[in-house]
Amino acid sequence: MAYRLKFSARALRETCEAQEWYELQSPGLGAEFMAAMELQLKRLEQAPLLYSEVIPNVHRALLPRFPYGLFYVAQSNFVHISTLLHDARNSGCWPQKR
Repeated sequence: MAYRLKFSARALRETCEAQEWYELQSPGLGAEFMAAMELQLKRLEQAPLLYSEVIPNVHRALLPRFPYGLFYVAQSNFVHISTLLHDARNSGCWPQKR
């Protein structure tokens, strides 16, 4: 069963900001960032519960190659993506599972 993805406004904004930042660093790098994001989103559609639960019911899927994590909740047949956080700059934003 494939899950349907739903994005918060915050997650969409953070994705656009990261893509723009990478593109400014090196032409084409923004597109590579988006390709890594799309790859991880396809994985989430197929098996969202495979990724670590960092706090109760909230999972984190790390992007390949880029230091970002997608934070989301899987419910029934939806994956609600709440935020995209840079691992180094936002390490204190989400508590770690104890």
